[in-house]
Amino acid sequence: MKSIAQNCMLISTVIATGVFAASITIPGGLHDKSGKPNYLKKPPFLVFAISDAVAFISSATAILIFLSILVSRYAESDFYKSLPLKLIFGLLGLFCSITSMMVTFASAFFITYYYDSNWVPSFISAFAFLPILLFIILQFSLWCDIMYSTFYCKNIFKPDKSILYVLKN
Repeated sequence: MKSIAQNCMLISTVIATGVFAASITIPGGLHDKSGKPNYLKKPPFLVFAISDAVAFISSATAILIFLSILVSRYAESDFYKSLPLKLIFGLLGLFCSITSMMVTFASAFFITYYYDSNWVPSFISAFAFLPILLFIILQFSLWCDIMYSTFYCKNIFKPDKSILYVLKN
């Protein structure tokens, strides 16, 4: 669990860095006189701005969740509910940040190259969702294992009153 949290925290940090840099470098540039973005009134720019903010916020949230796993006291009771729930929510935050980052990339690519050709930006924007699909496929078994062990097998290792009664006899 510790190594998963470390690796996921590293990925969340890289995503946060990338989307923060993307928010500063506005696609389409700025208007010379007013300093406003050139494509401010266009719908793809609104998609870019919202998805970039969602990506940064969810990535920062995932970083904090994974950090809370790393600095946990690792008591036996923490492994029943607290740590698995933190890992589940951290993975959900990471998934949200990856999805939002790819939407940000697709919309920035669409803004930048739409006026040159029509089918190329649409193709690249659709192809940008491959990492989201790969993340789902590759992390689904981990997520299912965590969900199963947290919610369906939560009492498997806890001592039961009937076990204690048998041990007394």
